[in-house]
Amino acid sequence: MALFALIPLLPLLASLILLLGGRRWGENSHRIGIPAIGVSFVLSVAAFIEVLRNGPFTLSLYRLFQSGSLTIDFTLFVDQLTVLLLLLVTGVSGVVHVYSSRYMIGESRYNRFFAVIALFTSSMILLVMSGNLLMLLISWEVMGICSYLLISHAAERPSASRAATKAFIVKAIADVGFSFGIILTFFTFGTLDIQTILAQAEGMQNHTINILGWVGLNLDIYPVTLIPFFLFMGAMGKSAQIPFHVWLPGAMEAPTPVSALIHAATMVNAGPFLLVRLSPLIVLSPYAMTVIFIIGATTAVFAGIVSLTQSDIKKVLAYSTISQIGFMIMACGLGAFAVAIFHLLAHGCYKAFFFLSTGNALRSVEQGLQHGDHEHRVPEGMGILYGGALVLALLPPFVLFSGSYEYLWAITGFASAAIGFKIIGLITVFVASQYLFKGVTSLFVHGPKTYWPASGQNSMEAQSVRPQLLNGSILTGLFLATIFTGGLLTLFWSWFANFLAPALNFPGVTLGEGVVEQGFSFWLVVSLGMAVAGWVYAYSTQIRSQHQVSKANARSNQWYVLFWNKGYFDEIYEAYLVTPTIRFAHWMWRNIDIRVIDHFIHSLATYSVYFARWLWQIMDIRGIDRFVNSIATYSVHFARRLWRIVDIRWLEGKVGQVAEQVAEAKLLQEMESRTIKHQLLVMIFWLVAMTGLLYIMV
Repeated sequence: MALFALIPLLPLLASLILLLGGRRWGENSHRIGIPAIGVSFVLSVAAFIEVLRNGPFTLSLYRLFQSGSLTIDFTLFVDQLTVLLLLLVTGVSGVVHVYSSRYMIGESRYNRFFAVIALFTSSMILLVMSGNLLMLLISWEVMGICSYLLISHAAERPSASRAATKAFIVKAIADVGFSFGIILTFFTFGTLDIQTILAQAEGMQNHTINILGWVGLNLDIYPVTLIPFFLFMGAMGKSAQIPFHVWLPGAMEAPTPVSALIHAATMVNAGPFLLVRLSPLIVLSPYAMTVIFIIGATTAVFAGIVSLTQSDIKKVLAYSTISQIGFMIMACGLGAFAVAIFHLLAHGCYKAFFFLSTGNALRSVEQGLQHGDHEHRVPEGMGILYGGALVLALLPPFVLFSGSYEYLWAITGFASAAIGFKIIGLITVFVASQYLFKGVTSLFVHGPKTYWPASGQNSMEAQSVRPQLLNGSILTGLFLATIFTGGLLTLFWSWFANFLAPALNFPGVTLGEGVVEQGFSFWLVVSLGMAVAGWVYAYSTQIRSQHQVSKANARSNQWYVLFWNKGYFDEIYEAYLVTPTIRFAHWMWRNIDIRVIDHFIHSLATYSVYFARWLWQIMDIRGIDRFVNSIATYSVHFARRLWRIVDIRWLEGKVGQVAEQVAEAKLLQEMESRTIKHQLLVMIFWLVAMTGLLYIMV
């Protein structure tokens, strides 16, 4: 079991190695990041198998902090929800790492890029595996810092720097509420362990806190009702929900692999995951559930319409992501948490593929246009096309209302989820019918964008034969593929719901069983009717006269301009938040900083100079200098007195005595030298005399 702790640890180690190695790794940095993410993915698959066989497990590694009643353990909790997110995060991140190894070639910040995305991945993995709210908050904030660094990767572009700053500030504001929610959670439950909080949540519904008791007043609140609001505020910021959605379109300034990572596997998915992870606590607050539903639905509809009006592919993708996350949030507000997770996984895989392949797709379209593939002959027999569109439009009702997809909504037994499924399902059938009609007719009328190199008679024959082939074989293939996909999804939805059910087993809530069969035939008939209504509406709009279409467009111009300008959210923030804040800051700088603080500092410096000058005049000149001069004067008088008494009288006497002794020593020395000379002469004389006498005698 302890081996699964390497899932978040390996990307973290890869990031540290790349950061500490500096530019030494260069364009070999991916050789560190890719293996680390690959091993994490393999371990995630092993964790999925372990949970599938033996159920959830907890890894208690070590104690981080303990002070009084607050105990923070480094605990990893792995259940059905965790392993599903682990597969998504590590799988998509691995693909992004491999894609980036070629995409980022030639970048001067190649090493820094791989270090940051490895840390980004590690923080998201730690978030989904966190066993307590403090670890979740730490990984939550680390993701915010990494997103700032990745969005501002091309820091030399002012637009990238502004987008990174905007994303950081918007998410930081939302995280204030999230942090306050965690503090209130600890104050209420006395712990930050997620599983302990969820187990105690139902029993704390009637618990109250007097938030004004510290000032002697009485204002009781129900923390279990308020905590979901503050936690959801953090989810709104990370998942770009209205009104915190404005940062995500600017995040497209980041390199394409970063956009795929943010939109598909990390960051924006943190909000739905947080709501599902803390769902047993959130469902205890009906008001919070209502707000979550309203925010999610508003974001989904608004961002979806905005994405349809944009011409920039980056903005289209950004607002489509916001819309899809809004649908997930809305599903959480309805209590359909299994639907939110299924949607999250499907959207993550799809959006990762979309981001990483859009460049090649646009290049292919550009090459096709360069080869002159612009016009195709309109086929005859439009009735066949309309009939095929009707057949395809009748398939979604069978997929949604005659299969186990409804079990994803009814698994937790919430009445709001059952009602929401029917309303949203019918709307989906109606809209899908229109899109299928328009898609089929536009495809088979204008033909696919394919280059036909032949010219002359052969080309005309090819163009005349092609619609017949499309009407027959391709339409049949689409029909069979749709039926196969619908059947496969039906089986997969049932398995998915049963697999995720233990993680959504709320206290006091019985899992919905047998709900799918109730009203089965009635709602299937209604959904088929909605599909036919959508087809009729799409057909009627196609056969309108050009005059009616132009009049309708004229009436919708104002709405189109509104959504084309993204609801003027950026302009409203600029006019009512950013500009007033800058003006207030300028006023504070001019009136507080300059006139108060600077004036106080300058006055303090001036008075300090005056005080120092006064000290110099009073203390230095009059006191210290006078004292020093007095000491010098007395020193001179004392030295003179010593010279007279000691130096003249005593020293001269001593010197005289020494001189006399020296003179006597010299006299003795002279007398001694004379005596030695005489003795030498006598000895020489007697030596010569003895030598001569000896010579004579011999």
